Amino acid sequence: MRRCAYRPVVLVFCAITCAAAAGCRLNPVTGSRELALVSQQQEIALGHQTHPNVIFMYDGEYHDPELNRYLGTIVMRLHACSHRREMPMEFTMLNTSVVNAFATPAHVYATRGFLARLQNEAQFAAVMGHELAHVAAGHTAKQLSTNLLTGLVLGVAGSAAGDSTGSRVAVGLGEASITLLGLSYSREQERQADRVGAYYMALAGWDPQQAIEMQRLLASMSQRRDTVLDRYLSTHPRTDNRVMEIQNVVQEKDLRSNRYVQGDGTYAERWDRRLGELRSIDRTFGPHDRGMELLDKSDYAGALSAANESLDMRADQPPFHRLKGDALLGLGRLAEAQAAYLEALAQDRRYVPANTGLGFVFVKQGKFAEAEKEFAIAAHGFPGSVAAHYGLGMTRYELGRYAEAVAPLEAVAGARPNDPDVHYRLAVCYDRTGRPADAYQSYQRALQSGLTGERKNHAQRRVRELEPLVSA
Repeated sequence: MRRCAYRPVVLVFCAITCAAAAGCRLNPVTGSRELALVSQQQEIALGHQTHPNVIFMYDGEYHDPELNRYLGTIVMRLHACSHRREMPMEFTMLNTSVVNAFATPAHVYATRGFLARLQNEAQFAAVMGHELAHVAAGHTAKQLSTNLLTGLVLGVAGSAAGDSTGSRVAVGLGEASITLLGLSYSREQERQADRVGAYYMALAGWDPQQAIEMQRLLASMSQRRDTVLDRYLSTHPRTDNRVMEIQNVVQEKDLRSNRYVQGDGTYAERWDRRLGELRSIDRTFGPHDRGMELLDKSDYAGALSAANESLDMRADQPPFHRLKGDALLGLGRLAEAQAAYLEALAQDRRYVPANTGLGFVFVKQGKFAEAEKEFAIAAHGFPGSVAAHYGLGMTRYELGRYAEAVAPLEAVAGARPNDPDVHYRLAVCYDRTGRPADAYQSYQRALQSGLTGERKNHAQRRVRELEPLVSA
């Protein structure tokens, strides 16, 4: 008995010891050795795995090949000066009015709304240098390592305690890729990224004083409107402290002595010329963004009016047609909604939110086979989409393909733990595929979540019938 009582402690100790022994590596920015359970190859894999989810969490890519090359060249000049220049890096513009810029391993992003508000090229370089510094200093890897180690310990301890879920390592690489965007940096990590980012931009040929102006611009943008920067600034060092950090590194590294080959190191005129079209398009998103808010409130007529207002200004933006389709779907005008989604896909065949909308049109029409095809495309292109996975599971359920419906419905059940419809459908799928224990639990969850009507009666009956099998 004593040997069994000590077993969880021994397992936890072994897990920590083995993980730590395997995961120490040199931080190229600080020069010190740090715990890192995620290798560079795994970091890159996580970044690539997260990439499609990032794109559609921010409503797709902003397509302008010439502008993307221009901005991508700036990013690569900065990356060539970084401490981890051997890591592949790709720049992507995101077609949303949300003001944000961030990086994951092998990828760096800026939104249309953010780019439209920058005043010169050096400010963009300051932000990109900061984000590349996070990657170079291993801040993302460090957070992932902490999560992996914590998950490993909890998994071992849970298994020893008899928890059926404990046998699963809490954060596998697939799950970690989804949670990657939820990682937050400490204040010290932010200060380090400020210092290193200013150093990168100066080495690459931009005026590091613009990193200071960028901090002030961020603060002013947060005061003027609600953005993700509100949360960013509330949990990060004060603007005056960050300005001081950048001023210190400029003095310590004598970055002010840089001489620019051309211009003053800000290149504002070139920036204005290159960003003119994006700024013009950004202004047409005002009605669209208002329409999305109305859609969330189920004001479908108002959302349709807003979509048409944006379309009157620009008819070449897939999100405008998608909003129109969503509004028409809510109003029950299915043929018109289908036409709107198809137009969005005609403009960008990879814009999978339109596939999701098209799938729900087919569901309303009772065309489950056609709907399943659209949801499959959407779930492949946007693996993190709950709506796409729900549609995929629900249509396969309706088609009687219960075994194939299980995986997408399980994914949705994890995201919607109190949705009786999802738990009921999942229970039936388990029931029809010879998994009585899982069916019993899912029927109970459906009932606890408020299942009603005939399905409630069916679930109650199956719980009574399955109970002897589960208890045996």
